[in-house]
Amino acid sequence: MTAGWDSGRVCLDLAVEALDSPEALAGFLRTSGLVPPATRLRTLDTRWLGPFRELRDCVADLVAAQLEGRPVRPAALELLNALAAASAPPAPRAVRTRSGALVRTLSGEPDCRALLAAVARDAVELLTDPAARVLLRRCEGPGCRRCYLDTSRGRRRRWCSSAACGNRARVARHRAAHPRPGRRQA
Repeated sequence: MTAGWDSGRVCLDLAVEALDSPEALAGFLRTSGLVPPATRLRTLDTRWLGPFRELRDCVADLVAAQLEGRPVRPAALELLNALAAASAPPAPRAVRTRSGALVRTLSGEPDCRALLAAVARDAVELLTDPAARVLLRRCEGPGCRRCYLDTSRGRRRRWCSSAACGNRARVARHRAAHPRPGRRQA
């Protein structure tokens, strides 16, 4: 998951992940909150990448269909539903640390299928919830493919991240309004 932006949903975060290594997938699973940071993922290896990439592409396709007002591909919907029907990750548990603070752990080690199900269920919830669907937006940044839920006041959020895409847009606007001699204009 890329720092500095918040999509509002785990499934939307997955839709833009590169997933080019088991370490990248483990990082996504932890930073997205699907598994607590200290969770052992002993069975996570390259075999997990294919199914997660397939779900990533499926979610991206279904979200794009929603945003573009086109029908969803039946195969994508079937895949999403099949993955969502799989077993859920182990139950969360609250445990006390040595300092006395409570932290979240899982009652067992999650497997690939269970974590795929958690993301697929999040996508089902998003795509079937009319209140959430009306908040769904695509970033207006040139070349950006991120989608997010616009929960801003006034529903006027335009970029996935004000610090990234928003800043690039502001810089481009400033440069267009204040050309400097010798600087090539885009």
